[in-house]
Amino acid sequence: MSGLSGARLAALRAAFSLVGAILQGGKGKTHESGAVKCTSRGPLAEGFGPTDVYTPLDAPPAPAAVLMMHGLTKAGIKDHRIPTCASTIAGGGMPVILPEFPQMKRRLMSFQDPADVLRVARAVPEATGIDKVVLLALSYAAGPTYLAGSQMGDEELAGILTVGAYYDVEHLSEFTATGGVADYGDQQPTAHDAAKQLEGRWVFLASAGRWLPDERDAEVFAAGAEAWKEGQAPPWDEVRKKLSPEGCNFLDYMTLADPEAHAEARHNLTPGVLEAFDKLTLRGKLGGLTAPVVLIHGRHDVRIPFRESILLRQELTGAAGVKLAILDAFVHAERAYGWKKFWRVASDGIKLSRCGLEILSWTV
Repeated sequence: MSGLSGARLAALRAAFSLVGAILQGGKGKTHESGAVKCTSRGPLAEGFGPTDVYTPLDAPPAPAAVLMMHGLTKAGIKDHRIPTCASTIAGGGMPVILPEFPQMKRRLMSFQDPADVLRVARAVPEATGIDKVVLLALSYAAGPTYLAGSQMGDEELAGILTVGAYYDVEHLSEFTATGGVADYGDQQPTAHDAAKQLEGRWVFLASAGRWLPDERDAEVFAAGAEAWKEGQAPPWDEVRKKLSPEGCNFLDYMTLADPEAHAEARHNLTPGVLEAFDKLTLRGKLGGLTAPVVLIHGRHDVRIPFRESILLRQELTGAAGVKLAILDAFVHAERAYGWKKFWRVASDGIKLSRCGLEILSWTV
């Protein structure tokens, strides 16, 4: 009986360490507690960067490991939110494995990302001796993670937890360009940020420029994105002078704020761009996903509207269980409000506790 109680307690700690890490929102100093060790090792699979592994000290073997995908961030696995998040999860008994995705670190989307997530997930058993993973993905990385998870069996995948997921890449491009999404109808986003909008435009231009027929367009957009990172983004008119007609149309698509003008530019997108968008969009592709899912999204997210997670929940009818929490103290993959906004944080804590009860049913 004591063994059973001990196993139940371990599962409880593991489940609530996951949601506790989210509630921290990248803030805190859990990684300095001394209860968790972080070690660095080489790539888990060919083409990846280094791997950080967070393991609990003096803990029994875990039935599952958490594989964490870092999203589009120039710091990669060294992003400022990750040490606290990973340490909190590991402190609950599950090791956290953080592979670095070189393309995502360069803030580039790729239709190879789902295959890369799948490759690295299937490399975990050999690297750790743990056969099952929980996939934890932040922001853009959530999309490739769901596509990868739909190809994994129940013996491989314990569950998926995402923060700030997208559902449709064209929704993201439209929101980035215009601040709205026609498919949302009268439920348009209220959160918007001009600086984040500019960042999103350059991410899309640099990523999709590689899918245009004229290679020089990719070079122009890549150079512009690098200049933007240095705080010296070129004016759109200067960029336009260097582009092919197809490149100019894509520039219009990502920079015209008027919804009608944006829609017109969409009709002229090249087949390569439309194909890449389709490969990364989740609509109609998750019928093979049987693992349980928890979706978490900040109500004030100015990069990916929280309605994307609502649409994703509607898509996931075949999953074993789906839980959605829209958090009032959160923006994009991190908490924006401290305890001075007590009721917002406390309300989010209640929502995340319900998610923890859902995760408790997973094999963790």
